[in-house]
Order: sequence, then C-alpha cells, then structure tokens
Amino acid sequence: MKVIVDFNEKITRRQLERYFNYSWKKKLPSLLKNFVFIIIFLMIIDSIFKVDSRVDLKFLGYFVIAYFAIYFFIFCYNKINYNSRINQYIDEIKKFDSTIELFLDEQSFYIKCKQYDIRAIWEKVTYTISGKTLLIFIDFGTPFTFLLDEEETNQYHDVLAFLKVKSKLKNN
Repeated sequence: MKVIVDFNEKITRRQLERYFNYSWKKKLPSLLKNFVFIIIFLMIIDSIFKVDSRVDLKFLGYFVIAYFAIYFFIFCYNKINYNSRINQYIDEIKKFDSTIELFLDEQSFYIKCKQYDIRAIWEKVTYTISGKTLLIFIDFGTPFTFLLDEEETNQYHDVLAFLKVKSKLKNN
C-alpha cells in the first residue's frame, strides 16, 4: 500500500505540540512516584535524627511547593525550547518538497521524503493512537516517532487497519 501525505503547517504544528504534551503526560507518573519516594525518605531521615520523631509538616509543605515549582519551571523551559525547535523544523520542511510517501508491504514499513528515508521490518514497528493522531514508533537503535493525523490523508483508516495486522499496539 502506498500513502501520500502532503505537508500542512497547521496540522504539523498541532501534531508536534500534542506530541510534546503526550510525552510529558507519560513522564508524570514516574515524577509523582519519585516525589512519593522522596517524601518517604525525608520522613525516615527525619525520624532517625529527631528525638521526638515528629515530621516537620512546615518543611514538607515547603518541599512540596518547591518540587512542583521546579517541575513547572522545567516544563515551561522545555516547552519554549521545543516550540523554537518546531519553528526551525517547519522552516526546514518548507525549503524542500514536503510530500511524504509511506509504503506498507508484507515485510516492511518504509517512509520516504526529502529529509529522510527510513525502512523497518514489522518487528521493530509499534503504534499507539492519541485522539485522531496515529503515533508510529520505529526502533532501530534510536527511537523514531512518525505522526499521522486523520486530517492529513484519506487513507488513515487503511494505514491503521494495516498496522493492526502487521504491527503491535505499544503498551504504555
């Protein structure tokens, strides 16, 4: 099957912004788990070094506020940095013929465009669906994610059906 995807700046920008939010949502459970472990660690250390073994709630309150403030600032910094990289990426795409061709056959998944040619066997390809966006993950030593939006091509459902047969749904 051959699928042609034409470049649409608005859709690409929206996809990349959604992908940023998607990746941060994936990080959130591990950050919360680390936060809980830090609180438990602080409580244990506090009970070891204090004679009356009472947890100082004022200190823990300041710690919680500082932890979430640092997390918020890191998020904002990464968002600003990511947006500047999105702008660079879109400017780079505009310079080239931005048509992307996807080839799906029995043995492999192939992405061809002016910027890159990537071919992977189906064992290295996984996918997930986030809203109307299909995230196709290719692992060839370095993870590569290809985003395909339902609005970009009228063959979206055909690609999804093909992926369901040949590839695996990525577990979160």
